[in-house]
Amino acid sequence: MTVYPRSLLGRTAITIALTLLAFMAISMAAAVYFIYNPMAKRHAEDFAAIIVAAAHSLQDLPVELHGDLKSRLLADHGLIVAEQPFESFETSSHLPFYPFFHQALDEQAGADLRIVEPEDSPIIWVDVPAHGKIYRLGFDRQRLGINPPVVLILVLVVGALLTLLASVLEVRRVVRPLDRLSAAVKQLARGSHAPRVPEEGPDEIASLARTFNRMSSDLQQLSENRTVMISGISHDLRTPLTRLGLAVEMLDQESNPELIARIRHNLDTMNSLIRQFLQFSRGVEGELPVQLDLWQMIESLAADQKLEGSNLRLHRKDPPCVYFADAVALERVLANLLKNAVQHGNGKPVDVDLHCTDQEVAIEIADRGPGIPPGEVEAVFRPFHRLPSANGQGSAGSGLGLAIANQLALKHNWKIQLLPRQGGGTVAKLSLPPGQRFGLCGSSV
Repeated sequence: MTVYPRSLLGRTAITIALTLLAFMAISMAAAVYFIYNPMAKRHAEDFAAIIVAAAHSLQDLPVELHGDLKSRLLADHGLIVAEQPFESFETSSHLPFYPFFHQALDEQAGADLRIVEPEDSPIIWVDVPAHGKIYRLGFDRQRLGINPPVVLILVLVVGALLTLLASVLEVRRVVRPLDRLSAAVKQLARGSHAPRVPEEGPDEIASLARTFNRMSSDLQQLSENRTVMISGISHDLRTPLTRLGLAVEMLDQESNPELIARIRHNLDTMNSLIRQFLQFSRGVEGELPVQLDLWQMIESLAADQKLEGSNLRLHRKDPPCVYFADAVALERVLANLLKNAVQHGNGKPVDVDLHCTDQEVAIEIADRGPGIPPGEVEAVFRPFHRLPSANGQGSAGSGLGLAIANQLALKHNWKIQLLPRQGGGTVAKLSLPPGQRFGLCGSSV
């Protein structure tokens, strides 16, 4: 199952965001239960007590003093006094403090009081009985509209956003050296010498960078030693092989022609193996990319193979496919794939197709050989690895052809796939980045 996002930055940001959301939910629940509810109840009780006390004071005071009391209630508590009877209105209960206020009024008065709210009016009225008489007291609805949760939510949201922003910036600071290290690892995997990674940042990242630099240096030294060793051995072998070749030519060619032919064949095979060793030891040093016609390159390589007796069938695509690449490297890759297909094709025709569109540039080389077991597909790209033949022995060849081709493909960001062919055999597919294609290309049929 694919998990998104795949980057460390994205996953860390989502983890922090989800954690903060959970924290906010818990904080809000705690704030409402321990702060908002007690505060709302206390406010409602105090305001309800003032309203009930005001109604009783109006009843107890002489009528001539009501004017002064009404003025004081309006000035001190924002209460408006209106005596019954007058028109009633529908009740409303959507304000935050309404439930607490209604309950507190009933407790203070000892009865179920009526709260009415006119439509499109800022005043809420309460009918309060006092010694047999009902007083209607009004107040601004904003007294019940105070909303402490808004403040809590604002504080928590701003805090969460600031925390998330700081976390993302910190993660980016950690991820940046990892990105540099990842780019260096990819370059090293393609066979190139990776540049030194800055040994900075947190201790763990700096230690990882130091370890990578040391490993990269060791691999570079190992590669150089391997090149010197193989080159030296190949050079030393070529001298006696050359002498053997001269000795064969000096023999009487008519005395034993079959033996002399076998000796020449074995000498050619040994020289071919030495050339492959030298190619592999030189690594993946490339040439400058140039414009080239892929189909012309395929035809040229196929012609060389046909001279050696190979049975190749080319499926030409028009118009030509012009591509921008390292011609030497691409030719070496294709030549090795063609030789591998011919060598393992059981003498049957090998089909070569070119797929060249805006979405894909690929060359497919399909043989009718025994195929590759699924567990060996990755192993055949390792140097000197050879598949067992039908008689239990290793297959012919040095085991370097696919290793060299894969090494060059990795260097140039190409991709080699060995796929099973319908009806038996193997399809070697070389995929090239379509972005380096020029002009119009034909499509495969």
